[in-house]
Amino acid sequence: MTTPADVHDVRDPELPGRLLTDERDALVPLLRARKDEDFALPVAACPGWTVRDVLAHCSAAFTRVLESRFEKGVFSPGSNDRDIAERADWSNGRIVDEFERGLTEAGPVIARAGGVLDVLALGEWVHAGDIRETFGEPGAYGGDRLPQALALLAYVTCRDRHLP
Repeated sequence: MTTPADVHDVRDPELPGRLLTDERDALVPLLRARKDEDFALPVAACPGWTVRDVLAHCSAAFTRVLESRFEKGVFSPGSNDRDIAERADWSNGRIVDEFERGLTEAGPVIARAGGVLDVLALGEWVHAGDIRETFGEPGAYGGDRLPQALALLAYVTCRDRHLP
């Protein structure tokens, strides 16, 4: 007999990429339609960060994955701050371009990594919700991508032996 926990023990290597592609198709047009001043709005879920900071953080994480740059301390608060600072002189459009590239190209890299990078797709989905919430969009953490995000969350928490 298969239990729900057993189902979550099976990794779908394509799930993170599908989630990222679907998120790209939903979020990038919203971002491109916003005024520059909207990128300066504070994100309540990320104290001290603006929409621009969250996007810079996410796009930098994708670039690190695409370039296989995983130096010591990567994805730490200090690394996140450095990534945001490195993009301080970039236009909002350039950050969105890098973000879109990551959403488009990271899926296959994550799939080949054997599961260790799956949580990156989940984190991006959460941050996309943070941005939608900041913009006052209804269902910021819901919509068509919610089942994919929950399936990925179930797999990651079971794999890491967290409480469901």
